[in-house]
Amino acid sequence: MKCLYLTQIKPSRKSALQFAAWLEGNYSDCSFTEFNVAKKSFPIRNGGRYEGRVEGPEDWSDDSRAADRLTVLDTARRMLAV
Repeated sequence: MKCLYLTQIKPSRKSALQFAAWLEGNYSDCSFTEFNVAKKSFPIRNGGRYEGRVEGPEDWSDDSRAADRLTVLDTARRMLAV
């Protein structure tokens, strides 16, 4: 399941690694995936732009996990904007 669409602006490598480490430490059932703009290796998926996504298990679509999704989204916005 794709939980969140995060950004079209490529963050620094350091920021992306820090966010991935935070995600692993706090929500180990999720992963952070990036699709690179420069290589345009996934034009069907990202339309030739950068995409960063958090992918998680099926139960993340439940209303009971809404607070978790919001926490991940807020943290991603804060950490990846650097």
